[in-house]
Amino acid sequence: MNQFLRKYLSGTLFASLIAFGTFNASAEEESAHSISANVLLATEYLYRGLTQTNEDPAIQGGFDYAHASGFYIGTWASSLEFNPSTTNAASLELNYYAGYGFDLAGLSYDLGYLYYHYTGQNEDAGGGDYDFWEIYGSVGKEFGGSLAPSVSVGFAWSPDFYGEDDDGIYVNGSFGMSLPAGISPYFNIGYQDVSGDKTTPAGFDYWHYAIGASKDVGPLTLDISWNDADNYCSGNQDACEAVVFSVSSSF
Repeated sequence: MNQFLRKYLSGTLFASLIAFGTFNASAEEESAHSISANVLLATEYLYRGLTQTNEDPAIQGGFDYAHASGFYIGTWASSLEFNPSTTNAASLELNYYAGYGFDLAGLSYDLGYLYYHYTGQNEDAGGGDYDFWEIYGSVGKEFGGSLAPSVSVGFAWSPDFYGEDDDGIYVNGSFGMSLPAGISPYFNIGYQDVSGDKTTPAGFDYWHYAIGASKDVGPLTLDISWNDADNYCSGNQDACEAVVFSVSSSF
């Protein structure tokens, strides 16, 4: 899922919409419309604490349109490495999303729809269709002061989770702040619960955590985090534990 949107949704936030635009009429005014783009290189792509690239690097990027009313729409893509030596080798994740963000009573809200599309998958190889959609929402608060702390909580729900596994419910929270020298540490926690059906009949649930920090260096954002999916991996812990470094830029 979109690295920028994910940071908004789960505190790791989900859309990073940077608005630039002016036009000339009788005087220069700020445009109600904005288009932005983002690109990211990471040592690994984790989705809710689980590797999506077999612990290998990933390249990601997306485009967003935002309106001053709070409406936004966008698309995002990431390279994948799913079972490359077996029968199902989905190699690209595409996200399509739309939502509405607004402020009310000192809090920031966001509600939206997100569709996940996986190219190259072979449904005849067994298991369910990877593609699925979610409805998501979040509420956050930014505080003043020298450390500018912020907190957020969010949820996502799908009636047909990845692999046709029936209901998937995800809840998350995050905390962040700003330190001297432009360093911004953060802590994220999320809980995924899946009812189970075609791919995993028994269902599953797990917690995941991330502790990290980011820093802007010119037009680039550097980010490093330690990640752990607490009780998902009973065998190969490498798929559920990782230190991830990324370099990203928005424009």
